[in-house]
Amino acid sequence: MNKSRFFRIFISYIVVVFLLSIFVLSFITHLIKDQYLNNKIENMTNISLIIQETIKRYIELEDWHELDLFVKEINQQTETRISVINPDGRVIAESLKDFQEMESHRNRPEIRAALQGEKSHTVRYSTTAREDMLYVSSPIFAEGSIIAVLRLSIFIDKMQHILNRTRNTILLIALLMILLSFGISYYISKRLTIPTQKLVQAFDKVSEGNLETRILVHQEEPEIKELADRFNKMTEQLKKFVKNISLQTEELETIISTIDSGIVLLDKKGEIILSNKYFKEYFSSYKMTGKYFWEVIRDGRLNEQVSELIEKKKSFTTEIELSEKYYLCTGTYIDKKNKSVLIFHDITRSRKLTQVKKDLIDNISHELRTPLTSIKGYTETMEGATDKEREKYIQIIKRNTERLISMVDDLLSLSELEDKGGKMQIEKVNLEEIMENMRKIFEPAIKKKQLRLNFNIQADIPEIEADSYKIEQMLINLIDNAIKYTEKGEINILVELTTASKVKIEVTDTGIGIKKEELESIFERFYVVNKARSRQYGGTGLGLSIVKHIVMLHKGEIEIDSQLGVGTRLAVILPVQQP
Repeated sequence: MNKSRFFRIFISYIVVVFLLSIFVLSFITHLIKDQYLNNKIENMTNISLIIQETIKRYIELEDWHELDLFVKEINQQTETRISVINPDGRVIAESLKDFQEMESHRNRPEIRAALQGEKSHTVRYSTTAREDMLYVSSPIFAEGSIIAVLRLSIFIDKMQHILNRTRNTILLIALLMILLSFGISYYISKRLTIPTQKLVQAFDKVSEGNLETRILVHQEEPEIKELADRFNKMTEQLKKFVKNISLQTEELETIISTIDSGIVLLDKKGEIILSNKYFKEYFSSYKMTGKYFWEVIRDGRLNEQVSELIEKKKSFTTEIELSEKYYLCTGTYIDKKNKSVLIFHDITRSRKLTQVKKDLIDNISHELRTPLTSIKGYTETMEGATDKEREKYIQIIKRNTERLISMVDDLLSLSELEDKGGKMQIEKVNLEEIMENMRKIFEPAIKKKQLRLNFNIQADIPEIEADSYKIEQMLINLIDNAIKYTEKGEINILVELTTASKVKIEVTDTGIGIKKEELESIFERFYVVNKARSRQYGGTGLGLSIVKHIVMLHKGEIEIDSQLGVGTRLAVILPVQQP
């Protein structure tokens, strides 16, 4: 009877251990799989919400190239494949392949669901990537209509690898426990009541997801202690596996935190609960977690929109100016999390470029209007003029026409330097020969104004690596400017070595000079010191801009000194050898 009871207990113990091991293996595997998938789906959904407004703007502009570059950049930062599909199924942006070569995606299940206005996720085989992938898709709305579908996807082979490794480890531990139980069952069966109860309770806690569970036994129970140690080791391993999955989630958060745009997450009260490095660096140097958003950024209009976002779930996109920088701020409400996300994209450079373009157009229009108006006026005046007057008017028209041609030529030169500036015909350039050419070119102008043109070229000046045409163009502009703004005296040109690797070309005149406050502006397009004198000699205000670009192309430097009524010194320092 006792023996039968012993064997029943023995067999029951073995069966319990086996069943519990299988149960834990199945439960933990399923738990890890579900947790992994849910975390990935949630993360991908959050990424979708964060980038959706930006994608929407590119779609409205129909800028498919920039949209494709944007999704490829997000792919590099998040390791998530991103596709944007038109309602007709055409792929307009793809981070994995060339979107122009991809087939229609209209019949993909996740695309069909999104076109019905639903967010969806599915796991299926990708014919493009030739692997199983997890897909998360969502519609992009504009004025109540679906304008595109945003689909994010990741490979799930890594997840399967983790699950297989976890399952094998748990199975190995379970098998070890079962094998060990045969050896110690005889001893622990006699003292089964309390130790067995502890063990069953511990397994129950693990099955509920409590991986902090440990079994503690006294030294006088060595047979139970060994089994407890094995159990504790198993739970420790499970804890490590779950921690690894958590670390992957943290890695994604780290990637988001390093995105080159300010990102801040607010709770339902408007308190900051998460912000990335960019936001902290540019908006506050102090700890901001736990502070209200309007305590960090004091902008009435923006704070009003953020309040509406939190209270009315009303998304917005607006431009703001903070600390002399311009930002495109996008606010999005996350329903499932009851939280709000704000993204600050720095558009300062874009705004400045827009202003530069506007100023350039204004300047060109202004500069062209004067000679064109003059030409039109004198042309009309010629209708009733005498032959002698017509000759005078023709000369004026001719002078204004030449000024227009000169201005267009300078604009073309400047445009070529800016658009194709990196392309130079580098060769060995003899500065002495170029200076001799300059002497011949400007000899008539010097004689006409009764000036002196002096050249001081240091002996043994080495040949420099440069574009000879651009160097001549630079010197022509410098010397021409000096002659225009000098009525008496001389113009001195100095060429010397400043170091073994640099050559200085210095042009000094005894002209009208430049005010100190104007020195920083003389290299701007259409900037002239004396507009009346510039128009008299056909100046366009572009010469020094061309000089500046040529010097920059040659990795050189410009120095300028001037005194009103005394003269101007402008020096160009060029490297002997191009880096």
